[in-house]
Parts: sequence; structure tokens; C-alpha cells
Amino acid sequence: MFSKPFSFRRKSSDDRRQPRFQRTTPQSSHSQSPDPSPSSASNPVPEDDAQSITSKSQTPPYLYSRNSSDRSRKHSEAKQGALGLEIIYTPVGDYKVDLVFIHGLGGASRRTWSKNEDPELFWPMKFLPLEMEVCQARILTFGYNANFRTSGNISTSVLDFAKDLLFDLKYAKDEQNRYLNMGDAYMQGQNDPNYESIIKAISAIVFLATPHRGTNLADLLDRILRSTFVTNSKLYVSELAKNSFTLQKLNEQFRHIAPRLEIVSFYETQSTSIGLKNVRVMILEKESSVLGYPGETSKGLSADHHNVCKFDSPVDPNYITVKNALESIVGKIISTSSSNKPLPSKRKNSADLKTLLAVTEVPDVDYIFFRDQWEQGTCEWLLEEDRYIEWLNVQDQARTILWLNGGAATGKSVLASFIINNLVEKGLSCQYFFIRYGNRGKRSVSLLLRSIAYQLARDIPEFMEQVLQLVAEATDFATADPRTLWEKIYKSALFNLKVDRTLYWIIDGLDEADDPRALVRLLSETSSSFLPIRVLLLGRKTNEIVDVFQKLPQPTALGMLAIEGHMEDMRIYLAQELRMSGNVGFTESVVERVVRGAQNNFLWVHFAVQRLNLCHTEADVELALQTLPIGMEAIYDRMALTIAQNSSTTDRALASTLLQCATISLRVLTVAELAQALYDDTHTVLDLQRSIADLCGGFVVIDNGGNVAMIHQTAREYLLNSKDRPFCVEKGAAHKLMFENCMRTLMSVGLRAKVKSNKQPNFLEYAAKSWSSHLMLTPPDCVQTADTLNKFLGGHWVLIWIQVLAANQHLGVLVEASKHLSRYYAQRKQLDAGRSGQEHLVLKQELVDRWAEDLVKVVGKFGRVLRRDPESIFKMIPPFCPQSSAIYQQFGRSKDKSLVISGLSGQNWDDSIARMSFGPGTYASSISAAGSQIAILVSSGKVILYHSSIFEEATASPIKHGERVYRMALNSNGTLLATYGYLTTKIWETSTGKCTFSVPNIESRPRPLAMLLTKNNTMLLVGTDDRRIRSLDLGQDSPKWQLTAELEEPEIEGHFLNSSNHMAINGDGRLITVAYRGHPLSAWEIEGPVHIGHCWRTREEAARGEVIEAAWHPHDLVVLGLYIEGVVFKWRPYDDETDELATGASRLAISSDGNLFATGDVRGTVKVYTTAEFGLLYRLASEDTVLSLTFSPDLRRFYDIRGNYGNAWEPNALIRFAEQRSTGGKSESEAESFLRSSTASESWTARIDAITALAASPVGHLYCSGTEQGVLHMYDTKRGKLADIYVSKSFFSIEQLSWSKDGRYLCFSDSSKKIIVMSLNPRSGDMDPVIETRAELSMKNTTDGPILQLLFHPDSSQLLVRSSSMISIVSIVDLSPIQSSESHTSHHQWILHPQDPALIIDVGPNSIRILDWHLAVRQCYNFQYPQTALRMESTSSQVNTIDRVLATTDKRHLLAQISLSDANSKEKAFLYFRTPSYSPRIVASPSIGTEREIDTITAIMIPRNLSAQIAFPLSFLSQNTFIFLSKDFSVCSRRLELPSNPAPPVLNAAPNSIVPPAMTETMETSKDCQQRSETTSVVEQSAKLLFSLPGDWISRDCLALCTVWGVERSVLCPRNGEVAV
Repeated sequence: MFSKPFSFRRKSSDDRRQPRFQRTTPQSSHSQSPDPSPSSASNPVPEDDAQSITSKSQTPPYLYSRNSSDRSRKHSEAKQGALGLEIIYTPVGDYKVDLVFIHGLGGASRRTWSKNEDPELFWPMKFLPLEMEVCQARILTFGYNANFRTSGNISTSVLDFAKDLLFDLKYAKDEQNRYLNMGDAYMQGQNDPNYESIIKAISAIVFLATPHRGTNLADLLDRILRSTFVTNSKLYVSELAKNSFTLQKLNEQFRHIAPRLEIVSFYETQSTSIGLKNVRVMILEKESSVLGYPGETSKGLSADHHNVCKFDSPVDPNYITVKNALESIVGKIISTSSSNKPLPSKRKNSADLKTLLAVTEVPDVDYIFFRDQWEQGTCEWLLEEDRYIEWLNVQDQARTILWLNGGAATGKSVLASFIINNLVEKGLSCQYFFIRYGNRGKRSVSLLLRSIAYQLARDIPEFMEQVLQLVAEATDFATADPRTLWEKIYKSALFNLKVDRTLYWIIDGLDEADDPRALVRLLSETSSSFLPIRVLLLGRKTNEIVDVFQKLPQPTALGMLAIEGHMEDMRIYLAQELRMSGNVGFTESVVERVVRGAQNNFLWVHFAVQRLNLCHTEADVELALQTLPIGMEAIYDRMALTIAQNSSTTDRALASTLLQCATISLRVLTVAELAQALYDDTHTVLDLQRSIADLCGGFVVIDNGGNVAMIHQTAREYLLNSKDRPFCVEKGAAHKLMFENCMRTLMSVGLRAKVKSNKQPNFLEYAAKSWSSHLMLTPPDCVQTADTLNKFLGGHWVLIWIQVLAANQHLGVLVEASKHLSRYYAQRKQLDAGRSGQEHLVLKQELVDRWAEDLVKVVGKFGRVLRRDPESIFKMIPPFCPQSSAIYQQFGRSKDKSLVISGLSGQNWDDSIARMSFGPGTYASSISAAGSQIAILVSSGKVILYHSSIFEEATASPIKHGERVYRMALNSNGTLLATYGYLTTKIWETSTGKCTFSVPNIESRPRPLAMLLTKNNTMLLVGTDDRRIRSLDLGQDSPKWQLTAELEEPEIEGHFLNSSNHMAINGDGRLITVAYRGHPLSAWEIEGPVHIGHCWRTREEAARGEVIEAAWHPHDLVVLGLYIEGVVFKWRPYDDETDELATGASRLAISSDGNLFATGDVRGTVKVYTTAEFGLLYRLASEDTVLSLTFSPDLRRFYDIRGNYGNAWEPNALIRFAEQRSTGGKSESEAESFLRSSTASESWTARIDAITALAASPVGHLYCSGTEQGVLHMYDTKRGKLADIYVSKSFFSIEQLSWSKDGRYLCFSDSSKKIIVMSLNPRSGDMDPVIETRAELSMKNTTDGPILQLLFHPDSSQLLVRSSSMISIVSIVDLSPIQSSESHTSHHQWILHPQDPALIIDVGPNSIRILDWHLAVRQCYNFQYPQTALRMESTSSQVNTIDRVLATTDKRHLLAQISLSDANSKEKAFLYFRTPSYSPRIVASPSIGTEREIDTITAIMIPRNLSAQIAFPLSFLSQNTFIFLSKDFSVCSRRLELPSNPAPPVLNAAPNSIVPPAMTETMETSKDCQQRSETTSVVEQSAKLLFSLPGDWISRDCLALCTVWGVERSVLCPRNGEVAV
């Protein structure tokens, strides 16, 4: 009967093939194909010839011939058509298009297309090849066995036929046994990567009476088949039932693909005879045959269902209509065959854009829903409305907005879909959005702006590039407020483009938006752009919206247009839907009476039609008209009464349950989701869709996508606010029901296995994202809810829930759930306060409170890990959590855990996520953050750059200006840095460290007070203390300073005007504030310049106040500032309004969206406030003065500097504040609500004495750490910290630390170059070891540079001390020097020779030396670098540095990590080579500097796919298992399989050179050597992740000290002044 749509393209070739072919199964490619024999049925039974016809191709021509060997099938095939794929026409010469004709169920590949089964009327072969355009295409048919009249496999589905076609398209062969390599079944191919290349070639699909939404007659046919003995029911028949799940799923998938295709849909207009006398029915209604997509071409054919694809002759009007459509498609494909193939990069960009903008779906779902309700001929009145015509064609750039308004249910959304379709059909650029109150997310103004931006970017490539560049700004668009989105995406990107066409934005449901006023105000700003943008809004007329429209600038709005009163639309609708035959006059009178009673309400008309269509006599009609309720309230009352009066208790209960779910669900649920949610209530229901339609009184509808939606927003309002009505929904009980349903799904048996196998239940996504929202709206005194919640939080289900969210990239839900749990906990705590005997509830409440905190911290500290590996929540993450946390208590301290963390004293979560140390004596003055960069200006005139994600110093860091730097500024995305020094101003690329401009400062040397990179980074604005503003035009090759403005400050009586001490420029460079000592703050417009006004103190006393900090609000004409006495003020200079707040602060920073500001003071306290209300959100008490602070671009963090270190903080309060904006709430009111519902959180952090040295005893148990303050701590693995065994009185930091091999001696050095040796004597039992200081030695006067390395002799008798200028061997007994020698080896590393402890290996970037303990050189080697690493060789000007050297456990190989000398590179290389041996035949040199013959050793480069992962190599374990810390801060292992030849190195043919054995068989060219070194020398297996470090452990300085403690099978890792084991 019915078919699925397929079409395809092909690649070009010069082959010549025969068209007839047999199906061939390639090896291991496909399962057994169906029986190829044709059907033997002959009786004419109704068939549904639903078709799809066209696609693009670039294939070679085929010569058509007929194979006569299969005589038994020849006659049947001639009449019915062959099964499988058959070529019926191939043009002469090359061609670019394939047309494939696919019959419907019950049809055949030839009979379906032949009128009266006449072969001469087989029009695809007889008519089309004669047409001018179509004759250039190859034409094929596809036949399959879909005869429902014969017995067969009852489980065969529509999908099986699609797979059958896929198989033939890919594997079919012609008579010469050559593959055709055809296209495939479209939707099935979309889901199968094997057919990806062919799917990309599909261009268009033509549908002929295809049942996209099924037909009611399928149920009838299915029952007939079930009742016969000849055959049985067929699955593929039942799948074609009206709105069947299969069709809904296909439509849902296809709507995402449709925009890529040209779609033409033909539908039947005549009823079809079904074999009974004079009985004719409409097989497919138009609504089922037309998809309703934007740009779809649809047209009716004057034919019934049988003959819609059969034609009498080439002059048949129906044929001409179809032929014209095919000619148009083929012509377009041929003319654009080389250009319309989508580029992979473009598709990738579209996917990246969707992720960046957090757009989960485009709004075509809503468009199709409302478009399906449109009736032909309606809405056309709008096209003749003068105001609409003016809006459509207006030339005045300022007049952009038209508001179409009407009452509830007056057809606004259907009218919106009509407008969209009309614009698209005209080829105009149209973007649209349907605001749906029933979907919480779709009420969000932020989502609306992101969706419009996504549609614009897909239509305007230049805009897509602009938006994708915003990735660098690190703004979290999913949580950004509407104003931030508008400024960054629209005003900064879109409005600066030149677009040569008008953009039309259609927005429906204005009144249902969270903040209609804010939306209208934003859209009104389109009038100020140079782009031709037209905005059309539709919504109910409310006082709020009327007020905001009246306040718009007069030219902006074209006005309002009421849509009521157009009765012709209702008449057309009634003519289509009202089923009354007979007296025409009577029907017309009924129509008029209904129209008069409708009061412009289409929903009322809909219910009236339903009632009238049940009437059988005129008297019934009259009675129905008289009893129709007046108004929607009465209609709803009657609907509610039908539910309440249902005689079946079971039916009433089911109806109540269904309506509760549909009414309060946070988004529309599908039938499948609802069935799973209500499994206990519905698992015995025979047909849930029918039950919904029959029992819910008409309050809900099931749309074409299978979604269960309220029939109208007014229906939801009625049910939720009608307690005195016949039936209502109690909101609290409904949310309790949904909460329990969500919990049932999340705690279902076997859920983790289903998630792992990607078989998630349909309702799981909703349950995971929404349960906490329903919890918040559940009555807090409900004991059942509390018990269910505690069961969920107390069991392993909570981890599975986190896994689900991480796997679906929805970790933000954890933050929202945390907020909801906190509120629920507060409500329960207040409810139980004062109750006696409730002690048992306290622990349960505390569990909720602990999880509320844990969820936020898990996102902040482990979000990176979870996104990469969702399953890490089960084993890797809990052990790293604080011991008092719920997640650790429940899952982290189990004795059978393979991962155990010890050594940390913190019991609770902290807000610190990173510490940035600038080194002793280096102090910072300011900090700035933009994009992914954190820039810190230090006293030496350098700018240190950190990556904000990993807090690792950037590749280009530090930026060295070369002189004292007064001020720095980053551009908005952190790609450029401006530094203003004493003599010059420079512009730098932060990615490379390249200085792009260096401009001499003016001779008067004014000090810069404000800097801004503006005008798309083409201009640098600088305000200086001489009250002048200067600029550099960076678009010039040699920019020079230009005076932009000179601010002539007006004199004020009683005030002395001196040099300015502070300036602040707003974000677009148009406004500036200037502060002076003893003078009020002044505001100016730079252009002119024009003085705006002065900021006066709010107090009456003569407190002038010196402004020490000020900043403009990013999106408002507001200045936020700080007086010297610690008072924050907010000033509106144009309104001269001022607010003040005493904070005691000395530093101030405002967030990038202006919603928050932070203050810091000399006591180390940081406070975060809301800008609008001055509400305290967060308070951090710490030590050390706050010198500067700034917010991260995503507002979840703030950074501060406190002398020689900086901090990154990520408090729960900020994360929750950022996330609440993404839930669809109004920004300001939601923020106020957030403040009211939670007290300001507080945190205290002690001063951290950072660890600078770390070493573990080779014999186990004990390990030591040295600190920045000069303290040496001793620890025991079982008993924790034992003692501080050394404390520097002068606070000299511990720099080097080393144990002797036997563990009896410990040696360390400090920054004063003092060396101390201690002896350790272990004692039995749990007694502490006896520690004594053996000797001290100061090398301050004997060496110039710092001490770089301490190395014990294997027998602990001697100690090697290496500095940057000297090597010394000292005695352990008294630290007296035994041997010393000058040696500039600061770029080297020294290790004990793995094979001979009596020797030392000095590994340098270009050479290796073997020495004895008398510093005599025994042997020398030069490095021969691999051919792929020639740039690694050091030169006289640039020297590479050996960072680490590790020996394998078999002692035969060494691994060296090298830092390359490129000043702008932080790249590391890893060399792998045989352990160099000492040859006794060479006489030892008497001294370290003596010249001698040098040998060569060839190193092997570790493959790039491995080296790119390594941050720090840690150790080798048994079997050459390499342990390393990866760049994403995970500890990983990877086994390196070494060269197969275990022999030691040998001398090569060249004198005195050593190469790996694998390279000694033959002499090779350099290219051969390169290939051998890269492919044969090291064979690696995939790395195994052992565990990942939390985000707040990330500090490169600390992680560089990480070490593997082999004897204890542990890793030592410093963290916040402690050592984690």
C-alpha cells in the first residue's frame, strides 16, 4: 500500500554497464535477502501507490538490454515488474541524475506506474525519456514483495523494505557483475554510517499520495487480514495506522533532514472505490499527504488513490503536473551539480554552532504543528492589509516592528505559520520562533535569541563565521542573559555585517514569554542597525505589552494590527470541517450561526464542529446549536463534566493521571514517554493514544509528532485554577505524581546496563532533567515524597542519574537540582522546627543538604572528567571528594575500592579551584580575564598568561615588554593584548607572543589610566592622566598616536582640579568617566567631547570622596565605582541618580554581563553582590591583601591576586546564579528571588604554604615535602604527618629534596643555597624515626646560580650537588667538598647509571656524558636526532632543556623529556634511546673539561599520538609500563614494546656511533631512517586511564612535583600545601 521516501545521487564514471542485474551478497556484508520471486496474487485489490521519485546523480550511462535467460520470470516481470533495482532507461552520454521509482505497499515496480496495467502506459519508461529535461536522467525502479494478500512473515515491517532497498542500492550488480554503487533508502541510510557517502548526494524527493501521518483505513485493512484464512495481519500494515508510532518516529527524524532537500508533495482529491457497490472513500486526506515544511511544494492531482500515479497519455493534465515538477528538479540539479554538495566543513560548523548556542532543536516542530492546522484559503486576508504590506516592503530603516494581536484562540499561531510559509515561498530570508508556555525552555527570551541566531547563521555564512569566533570569548551562551546575547551576537556581530537582503523575524506567543517587555525593548534596537530587519510579533493583547509598545521610539514600531473580525477564515474552516450534506441553505445558516457565536475564537469553533458532526438530523443540529455553551469557560466546563461523569472509576482515575502529567509537565511529553512515566497505570491499557483521546475530554491533543499537548494554554489555566469546577488538576498533587514517576524511572532495575548499552528508556531524559523541579513544587509536608527522595539520594541510583546527565552533556542540571534541593531542605527544616520526636528525620534532612552541596561541587571540580568519561562517577570520583561529603560517605570509603586517597586534612568542600604562583620576589599588580586567557601584570614588566581551563601557563607566556609596564588590556576574546610601558605601547598576539605593533609613546610621558581595544580590534583607546584620550589605528601599517578628545573639565566652586587619578571607558568606546582627588567623578561622551555631569555623594556632609575604582555597566548607562573609604556607588549620569553601599573595600570588579560585582579589601575578604539590588551573594574570608580581581567570562568564577600568587575561586553561589538564568526565568526577578531564597554563602580559606619540593623514601612508609616558607614536613603513609623536621628562621623556601637509596639519609637545599643532610633511624612499632641533622653546608659563596639537583651515591657515602655553574661531590659525613668543577649544565639532567651505579650519566640537549664519582669523563656521545626533529638541535643562541630522564625497569633504555628552545613555544619532545654504556677500551679523561673523541647515539622520537598526550612523564613500572600525567590531568599507563632485538648498542659503520639494533642491518637513506624510526622502533598500545585529578588540583607548579612511589604503588601529588597519596 504505502511507501517510504527514497532518493539519491551518484558519482561520475566513464564505465558502460548493462542495466539488468542480480542481487549479490558481498562477503560479511549483509544478511539473507528476502525471496526474490514475484507475488502470485492476481485479483485486483486496492493498492496505495505512494511514491518517491527523484534525486541527484553523477553516474555513467548504461546501455539498456534485457537478459532472456530467466524465462520463468519474464512474463510476470513484464506485467508486474521485477523485484529489486532495475534500470529502465539510460540516456546517451553522461548524466548527473538518477530517478528511482518506488511503489507502495501492495504495488509492483511496473504495475503501479501503468494505467490499466498496460505496458505501453508505463510512463517512467514510455513518457519521461521523451521529455527535454528528464531525458538527461537515468531512470530506475525498485520492486519489493509487499503483497498483503498472501501469507508470509507477519513481522515484516516498513523498515525491512527500506533495508532491502539499501542493500540493493549498495551491492546490486549488473549483468557484467559490476557494482552499481547506487544511493539508498533515505532515513535508514541516515542512521547507518555505511551509506553516509551516498546520503550526502540526495537532492530532492517527490511524494505522490504518501501517508506521512497514516490513514484510518489501515486499521480496517488490518482487521480484514486478521479475519481471513488466506493470509494474516501484516506489521507493515499496522504501522500505517493514523499517527502510528513508526510514522511519528520517521517524521521526527525526517524533519531534521528536510531542509537539505527539495520536497514536492502531490495529494489525491477524489475518493476511491473500495470494491463495494457505490462505496467510495477518501483513502488519504491532504493533511496526511503533505508534510507542511517551509518551502515544500504541494499540489493536488485530480485523481483517486489508485490513479494518482497512473496516467492516460503524455497530455494527461496530471502527468503534465508531475512531469513539470520533475523537469524543474532535474534542471536545478544539473545546473548546480558542482556547487550544491554540502561541504563537510560547513556541516561541522553548523554542528559546532548548534553546540555553541546551546540550541537543542530548531523551531520547525512547532511550525509544522500549527501549519497542519491551516486550511487552504484562510489567512490570505493579511496579504491585503495595508499595514502588513507596509511592514513587508517598508523602505524606512527605522520602522521595523509590527505587532499582530488578538484574543485567546483566535488563530495567531496558525497565522504565524502562514506568514512564515508565504515568506519562504517568496524566497525571502525568514527566521522564526514559537514561544510555548507549556515548554519552560521555550518561554525563555535567551533561547529565542539563540534560535534566531542559529537560523541566521545557517543562512548567512559571514555571520556564522562571526558567531563561531565568539567561542574564543569563553561566554557560556546556554546561561547568558538576553542582554548579553543581544550585545555579543547581534549588536557586535550581526549588525556590523553587510547583508544584501531583508531579514524577516516572526515571533509568535509574545505574551507567553518570560519577559515580554525585555524582548520588545531588545528587538526595538534593530532600528538602530544598518541591516534591513523586519520583526513581526504575534500575541495576546495585554496591558504590559501595550505599555511597552507605547513607550517605543515613534519611528520604531509600525503599530498594532488586530486579527479579530476576519470571519471569512472561520467560514472557510467550517466549510472544510463541517460534514453536512443536503440542503445548502441550511448548511450556510449553520455556518453563520456558528461564526456569530464564536466571538472570534477558533477553539470554540473547533468544539462546535465536533459537536455538530455527530448530528444526523436537522433537529439534532438545531438542538446542538441551542445548547452550545457561550464562551470558552462554558466549553471547558462541559469538557470537564464529561470526565467527572464517567461511570468507570478506572477511566476517571486514568483520565486524572493523564491530565495531571500533561498539565504540569515542564515540556510536552510524547506518547511513548507518557506510557513509560505512567507504566503502573497504563501497562494494561490496550491503546494509550485512543485512551487519551477518549478519556481526557478534549483537553489534550496528540500532534503529528506523537506529542501529548494541551489543546490551548487557556485549557491549562482552566484546569489549574478551577477548584470549583466539575474537574480540576490540583497542582501540588500533580507535581508529586510527576516526581514519583521520575523517581520510578531513575530507580528502575537494570538502568545502568541500559544506559551503557545505549538503550535508554524514552522517559529517562525528562526524568533526569526535571525531577528536582517537580520536587520543588511538591507539598513539603508530604512524607512519601521525602522518603522517596532519601531512598534515591541514599542509593546508587543517584550516581546513575549523574552518569546519564554527563553522557547527554546536561551537567548544568546538577546545579539546578542543587538549588532545588537546598530550597526543599530549607522548607523541610522550617516545617520540622519545634516538632518533638523528629530526631530521626534530621539525618535524612542532612543527607539532602549534603547532596545539595555535593552536586554543585561535582560539576565544578569533576565536570571535565565526567564529560570525558561519565562512568567515572562510580569509582574514580568519590575517593577524591571530602570525607564529610555525602558522595564520599556513601561511595568513596569502601574497603574494596582500588583507589584510595589519603594525606589531606580537609573534611569539607572548598571554593578554590586553582592557585597560580608567580615565583619568589615576583609581585603582581593587576589581573584580567577574557576568552580562554587570564593575564597577570607583574612588577618586572612582564605579563603572565594562563589558560583558564587548565591553569597552565600559556605557550606564549610570559609576554616581555622590555620595560616598566603601567597598564595592560585584553580584547574581548583574549586573542590580543595591549601593554603600555614607559617608552612604548605594544600590541601582542596571545597565541604566539608575537608583537604586532610597537609605537613610541608621546614625549610628555603621561600615565595611562584606561585602555580599550575597540572597533573590532582595529583601534586602541587610551585615557591618560593629562585628561586626554588618544588612539592608535591598528589598521595602519605604522600607527601613530592621534588625539581623540581633550576633556576640559568645568570648574566647580570650592573644588580644586588636579591631575586625574582614574578613568574608565565603556565597552564601545563612546563614554568615559574621569576621577580626581578632591573632586567629584565626571562623565563624558568622547565624541565631541560632551560633558554629561558629576557624581555627587548621597550624604549631606561635605564628603567629596576620592574615587579609586570605576567601571561602566556593560549593557546600561550606569557607572559602578568605589570611594577610597570603601563605599561602592552606582550612578546613572544621564538621570543623575546615585545609590551607595558601604563595603570597606579597596578593589572593585564588575562581571561581563553587569549583573554582579565583586569587592576585595586589605584584610583578604572578597564579597560578591548583585548590581541591581546591592544584594550580598557570597563572602570569602582569606588571608593576604586583595590587590586586584576580575570575573571569568562565564561568571562562574572570579580570580584575584595577592602579592606573589593568584587564586581562582568557583563558589556554589556563582554557579547557581549563572545556571538560574538558563532555566527560563526573568533575569531581574529571578535574581531577586534567588537572593530571597538563599542567604549569602560564606567561605574561609587559610593561607597556603605552597609545596616546592617533594620526595619519598625508596624503602617506603616515609615521605617529605618542603614549602615556600622554608618548612620541611615528614609524613608516614599510615599515621599521616609526623613532624616539621626543619623550619627556616628566615623563610627561605625549600628548593631541592633527595633521599638516599637505603632511606637512611635525607638531603635538602633552600633558596639561600644552604644544604642540610639529615639521618633517619627507624624504630620498631609505631614509634617515630629518630631524625638528626648530620651536616650543613652553605654554597652561597662558591656558586653563582641556584642549586638545581642533589644526587646520592648508591652507598650513601657521597652527594652530588649541581648548580647552574658548578658540579661538586661532597662527603656525607661532614659535607666537605671532595671534587668540584665548573660546568654550565643548567639545561642538563644527571642520573645514576642504571647499569653501573658507580657511574653518572649527564644527559644534555645535544650530548650525553658518562662520568665517575670523581667527575672524570669516561665516555661521550653526541645525540643524533631523528630526521623528523631537526629543529630540536640546540644552537649557540637557543638551547633546549632536558626536563626529566627516566630509566626503564630493565635498565636498557632511557626516556628524556625535552623543552624546545623556541621562545614562543611550550612544546615538549620525548626521546627514547638505549642506555649508553661505558667501553673499557677508552681511556678515561682526567677531568671533566678535557677534550676527547666523541661517539654518536641515535634517539627515537616517541610517536606524536603519544607525546601529544603527555604533560609529565612519571615513571616506568614492570614490563616497561610507562606511567605519565596527561595534558587533561589524568594519570595514565601505556606499555611500550621495545625493539625486538635485545642486544646492546653496537658501533655503526661510521666510527664511534651507536644506533638501535633495529637500524644496524643495512645502511639506509635519511628517508628510510625516518620511516624506520617512526614505525619500527617503538610499538605502543592504547593508553589506559588509571584515574583523573579533580579540577581544583590543577596547578602546573604542583603537578610538576608529582611522583610515582613504586615501592608503595602510589602517586604523590601536592595540593594546597598538603600531599595527597
